[in-house]
Amino acid sequence: MFSRIAATQSLSDVARERGVAASQISRGLRRIEAECGLRLAHRTTHGLSLTDDGEIFLEYAQRILAEQQQLNDHFGRRSQTVYGMVHIGASQLLAEHVLIPRLGALRAQHPDLAVALHIDDRIASMADEGLDIAVRAGVAPAESLVARLLGEHGRALYAAPAYLRKHASPRTPADLDSHTLITNIAVPSYNRWDFVVRGVAGSREIQGQLQVNSSASVLSLALAGAGIARINDVLGARLVALGLLKPVLPRHTLPGTHQIHAVVLSARHRAPKVRAAMTFLLDSFADFRSLMHI
Repeated sequence: MFSRIAATQSLSDVARERGVAASQISRGLRRIEAECGLRLAHRTTHGLSLTDDGEIFLEYAQRILAEQQQLNDHFGRRSQTVYGMVHIGASQLLAEHVLIPRLGALRAQHPDLAVALHIDDRIASMADEGLDIAVRAGVAPAESLVARLLGEHGRALYAAPAYLRKHASPRTPADLDSHTLITNIAVPSYNRWDFVVRGVAGSREIQGQLQVNSSASVLSLALAGAGIARINDVLGARLVALGLLKPVLPRHTLPGTHQIHAVVLSARHRAPKVRAAMTFLLDSFADFRSLMHI
């Protein structure tokens, strides 16, 4: 309970998760504080935050929970059965185009397994968010995590045919100054666009006249003809083949290589539900792996 209070910073959110009154969660927190003889949280009308002692208590609490989960996974009565809830974090773009279309097959294979998708472009703390697996693109996994390579992709510039019919297609990176550019404020590194001009490589930090906080919204705006966007080139190639997008400055754009990993907290990677979810992710990204010749 304390771990969830720390993660949500809200007694009422934890109460809703557990289907009880907020007063019951508040009493539970007071009992923990009384047992410790310490104040673990600051309560205000705007929410809740941990004290320094609360942060220390949280570290130990999460360690105990991880050890308990590991013990249950290894020696529990159903240790070899795939069951329970697995929490998977992924960006909206990867969730919509790779994971969601295949979730039905996972449930058919493991009917006792429930899946909670946490869809967000930001890089969340796995422990704080309660994630079992996080799918991360373009971010090197931390040493404390167990990681599996799912695929890799580049990033290239695209625009809808309707947009390019209304505006002169850029011929050099400098021509982009007269175009509407779409950027992702949730992942600033995506807004560093790499080019090569006359054999010389360089980068531009793009502010963007249209700014959104998810890769999926960047793609949606590009498909709607709102401007030029830099997106995953595997998805881009598919949408070009369908006639929905056209490449922009293909001779000048440096796509780079961005790896996609599935990462797991080391204490959880042997759990049957996590192993089953990892197999699902590897299968789901098979298209990416084959297209990029991994």
